[in-house]
Amino acid sequence: MNISESEHVDYVTKLSQRRIEALKMERAFLYPNQTVEEVGKLFLSHQDLQSMAVVDNKIPVGIVHRYQLMDIFLSAYGRDLHGKKPIMYFMDTAPLVVEADLPVETGSQYITDNMQQTVIQEFIITKNQHYIGMGSLLDLLKTITALQIDQLEQENKRLSAEVEITCRLQQMLLPKEQELTNIEDLEIAGFMEPADEVGGDYYDVLQHQGLVKIGIGDVTGHGLESGVLSLMVQTAVRTLLINDITDPVTFLDVLNRTIYANIERMQVEKELTLLIVDYFEGKLRISGQHEHVVLVRNGKVELIDTMDLGFPIGLEESIEQFISHTEIVLQADDVVLLYTDGIPEAENKNGEYYSIERMCDIVQQHWQKPVHEIREMLLADVYAFIDGYTVLDDITLLVLKQK
Repeated sequence: MNISESEHVDYVTKLSQRRIEALKMERAFLYPNQTVEEVGKLFLSHQDLQSMAVVDNKIPVGIVHRYQLMDIFLSAYGRDLHGKKPIMYFMDTAPLVVEADLPVETGSQYITDNMQQTVIQEFIITKNQHYIGMGSLLDLLKTITALQIDQLEQENKRLSAEVEITCRLQQMLLPKEQELTNIEDLEIAGFMEPADEVGGDYYDVLQHQGLVKIGIGDVTGHGLESGVLSLMVQTAVRTLLINDITDPVTFLDVLNRTIYANIERMQVEKELTLLIVDYFEGKLRISGQHEHVVLVRNGKVELIDTMDLGFPIGLEESIEQFISHTEIVLQADDVVLLYTDGIPEAENKNGEYYSIERMCDIVQQHWQKPVHEIREMLLADVYAFIDGYTVLDDITLLVLKQK
């Protein structure tokens, strides 16, 4: 269920308009010169009566609580000794008095700050300092609780709407099947499934003037903030490519500066590993720090370590000195696997990890198949291993194959 920004503002305004007057209980008041005998009989005849205001010329000057009066009225000789005395001598002269037009939340804070006796159950409500009724602390507590629950529900609806929008944007910006099939000399199949509605993983495949630029990354954590950062990365990569910035050092350093500045502004503790792979005329140029790149050639597996090819994005303002690259000349039917750690670190109910070794075994067994089949075989094995256990991290996968 979506809730618009204007609806949220209207709701917050509605909350601020809830006043103490809404809690008012119509109740007769006492005069200062009424006797203890008269007041005692009122309390005895109305068992649900907890307190009554004492009012002089419409202004509350005190309050009489049941428990205080009964101590006097029912004690030995108390009625005989004090029955004819004015109630003004026995009332609480420092009652809790709250103006009717105060917002409920403000009134609650005022009562909390000024309440001297925890046994007091009711307070006096006034309008322009004139007595208009009584209020119950229990009713106030119920109202505050209900307002807080409503507010949480509305915030959840609003957050759900934001999450839904971010999730849809992520899915909309993934490369379409037609884009991938239009790439000459290279088969590509991709997959991304977030652990939550919004994932922190990123992948993209872009073409520009004969160059195919492939990006895959993993923002720390998942959820809305991580999802937003992955969208920022996608936009930054496309912008740099369109502006013909292809040198790996310049590309990653500028991208890092952009993301670093946004992370600072957002005041979040996030970073991401990011791998950039350029494909051109049968060659792969790999830069950036991420997971191993898996190369399967003639059924043999080779792992390419990317630890020395870059630095986490968004952690430092400048990473130029850490960036390097390596190149692979692809042969026909060579398979390249790019992935995020959600696959090797997928966990089953016994606390066992799927592992990079098992992942490589599956690719090695099926490397001669088309990339879509390799992808499906690998994913099927991952989910069979998990066997219904909760997916704890985003799962992202790219399978490349030289035609």
